[in-house]
Amino acid sequence: MGAVVLPCYNRWMDGVARPTRYQHMSTEAEVLLAAGESAGIEYKREAKAVKSATLAALANWVALDPSREVAHLLVGVEEVTDRVTGLTSGVVYGLSNGLDQSVAQILDASSTICPIPVELFVVEEAVNEEHPFLRVEVRPATAPHHDGQGRRQTRQGRSTRAMTDDELLRVYLDREAGSFATRFRHTTTELREAVGAVGSQVDQIAEAIERNIGGPLEELTATAHRAVSAAEDAESAAMSAGSAANMVEDGVTKVERMVRDLSEVVDELQDDSLDALVSRVFHLRRRVWWVFSLDTSKRSSAAAERLTMWMHQQLSGDISPEAARNSWELQVWDQLLAQRKQQKGARGTLKWWTAAAAEIKGYLKSPAFQGPELPDLRAELNGDINEAFGNPESLTREFYDSLQR
Repeated sequence: MGAVVLPCYNRWMDGVARPTRYQHMSTEAEVLLAAGESAGIEYKREAKAVKSATLAALANWVALDPSREVAHLLVGVEEVTDRVTGLTSGVVYGLSNGLDQSVAQILDASSTICPIPVELFVVEEAVNEEHPFLRVEVRPATAPHHDGQGRRQTRQGRSTRAMTDDELLRVYLDREAGSFATRFRHTTTELREAVGAVGSQVDQIAEAIERNIGGPLEELTATAHRAVSAAEDAESAAMSAGSAANMVEDGVTKVERMVRDLSEVVDELQDDSLDALVSRVFHLRRRVWWVFSLDTSKRSSAAAERLTMWMHQQLSGDISPEAARNSWELQVWDQLLAQRKQQKGARGTLKWWTAAAAEIKGYLKSPAFQGPELPDLRAELNGDINEAFGNPESLTREFYDSLQR
């Protein structure tokens, strides 16, 4: 029987909603039970058997290899061996203390892990069956993790062992220096995209970035590797890696600041580009059609049908390739939506929509931007000019001040 998901979801690190409870056993759990215990899969009969060292070892195993994404812990499950084939698999026995108390015990064990708890995603399996159990996904947070006694362990096959000095150094280096290399690559990618919208000098700018920041970063990372390899222990390795990381942080921060500044310029340019204007007209037309349909959906008179046909024709027609024409149209629809919000209940009646359509018809037929308001300044200037400028409420002063903006 297929697994039926109860309406209980949570969001994991990628932002995607995932089920955290199944009435029956999920496909993922069936696969993990059939696989038997391994370096990345561990079974525990009871939640009280899940110690901080258990979770830290699984998380460290993931951290040791970039290709690994997650380790799995099944609680309420025990491994059995087939006497004929010799193959091992997991058998569900359920949790004597219940799901809620078992989850609390696991989270409590995780809370004692250093330097910070590991990332856990807990799924309740077979909650509507006789033997419910837990499936826990384990990921590293800030590796290497260690338990309350300072033991840094990992998985090897179905067993747990201490991490070697080489493994510890690798993880420390990835944690301290590698994060800055990742930030740099992400930052330069954003910068390439930003300058790409401005002009034709993308390659020259990108090469300059690579030469002035990318090259030194590569050299510093290599120096960090050499320093870490020469370190006497894990603690001094972390200090070496951290020192190299601090050296590149200033450069990365400067690039990030440059990206933000340049992106603001790019956004302003893109907002006024033809492609951006066309896109904004496209989406604004869809918005107008939506609110029009909401307001008039219950009206079925001949007048309503005529108005609907006209609105559909206006909103679904081709968008002009002229930037000025699109800027004008955006103002027309924006004003329409603003006036609609001022109506009773923030909705337009058929009568209001009919009047608005008649007004819009004239605007769209002969688009024209509103000219500036020109007050009569001659009388004030013909009198006492100093008084006209000195009075902040005079027409002369207000008009002059507006020119300075």
